[in-house]
Amino acid sequence: MDRIWLIIAVILLTAMTVLPASSEETDEGPARKLINSQGCKACHALEGDGGTVADSFEEIRANFSRAEIRLKLVNRSGKHGNSSIPDFSHLSQEELEALVNFIQPES
Repeated sequence: MDRIWLIIAVILLTAMTVLPASSEETDEGPARKLINSQGCKACHALEGDGGTVADSFEEIRANFSRAEIRLKLVNRSGKHGNSSIPDFSHLSQEELEALVNFIQPES
């Protein structure tokens, strides 16, 4: 009986080291965490979940280049034309790049 528990424990420990514990450990994880923590889904929908005030992330992906997305995220004046997207220049370059890569993956 003890041997069975030992085998189960080894299998579980192996699975925990091989498989990511959550989406935060995958390539998309940091960007998804930022999208939630920065309140992006108050206005933008992601995969059908979130606000409808602004374009969904899927629409942004279809309509804007990586450079345009980066420019929209870093906006020291606080506004882009008629929109009210806040300035995200407080994020690190790595965080901004994670968002850009998530919203518009490199082809």
